[in-house]
Amino acid sequence: MHFFAVFLFFSLGVMGLTMLGERGYRKLREGRAFMACGWGVGLAWLANLNMWTSWGITNLRYEWVGVTLTGIAIGGTALFAHAILGFFAGLHRKLDDQAEQLERGELRRVA
Repeated sequence: MHFFAVFLFFSLGVMGLTMLGERGYRKLREGRAFMACGWGVGLAWLANLNMWTSWGITNLRYEWVGVTLTGIAIGGTALFAHAILGFFAGLHRKLDDQAEQLERGELRRVA
């Protein structure tokens, strides 16, 4: 459980760094996946985080493979969290806008 908490906090941090990187330069939206995976791999190497050794899988031939794949997984989880956050932000906007449209259009016909 400790590893999953660290993993999710790292993913949220990578999501934030990716969003900050996109804010400065609009064309980076197309490279969001590369940027998130790059931040994830860099953070995993910096923290020496390996999810396979945390799970007790020690049969990897090279240690760097586990750390790199952990970083790619952190970047992928950050992309997934960004999509979920965007879905709920868009849903909130959509529900508010539809309610205003219904109030303007249908209430005038009834009255």
